[in-house]
Amino acid sequence: MAREGDEIASFPVVLSGWAARYQILRNGARQITRLLLPGDAFYFDASPNGTAIEEVVTLSPCRVVTIPYSDMERTINRFPLIGEAMLQYGRMENAVQSSWIVNIGRRDALERMAHLLCETHYRLQIIDGVKDGQFHFPLTQDDLADVLGLTPVHINRKLQQLRQENLITLRSKQLTIEDLRGLQQIAGFDSAYLAPQTRPAPAYERRPVAA
Repeated sequence: MAREGDEIASFPVVLSGWAARYQILRNGARQITRLLLPGDAFYFDASPNGTAIEEVVTLSPCRVVTIPYSDMERTINRFPLIGEAMLQYGRMENAVQSSWIVNIGRRDALERMAHLLCETHYRLQIIDGVKDGQFHFPLTQDDLADVLGLTPVHINRKLQQLRQENLITLRSKQLTIEDLRGLQQIAGFDSAYLAPQTRPAPAYERRPVAA
């Protein structure tokens, strides 16, 4: 869907489905650096020269809207609250990236898996993507391996362990969290880094738009 080095002149946003940002190493290995869920932008930041630093691939059928930067700039100038929302989104992006670094760098395999599932559950819950603890989960074991820096065999073992401990059920790309508190305890999961700030909206005046 997008290639490393592409010039970024628009703001693509996922409307439905799952996608991912990733990088390919010289040995052909892939590292997924961000899961893109409905409402997520492909790229919130770019390289200093305005080009994409990662590639984007779909993980399920997706609908994407592409907003030209010129239209986005006019919209933010006209409706400053949209600019405030984008600033909040950028802060969350940074927080998620920091959390992923800690997850891969310092947690063991089971903790990594549990943390990813807790984070995904929380993010989908915000957009009403969870019903009775169940949500669509299109990731293959190869995808999970590329997210968590593990082998597919290791991923299979950890999924089996979570199933055997009655923490999750995974069938036909539908994942059910049977014991959310237990999963959170394994992961050491704290959703504070994902929670948007709540504060009274400033009383912005609508700005005139130049003809």
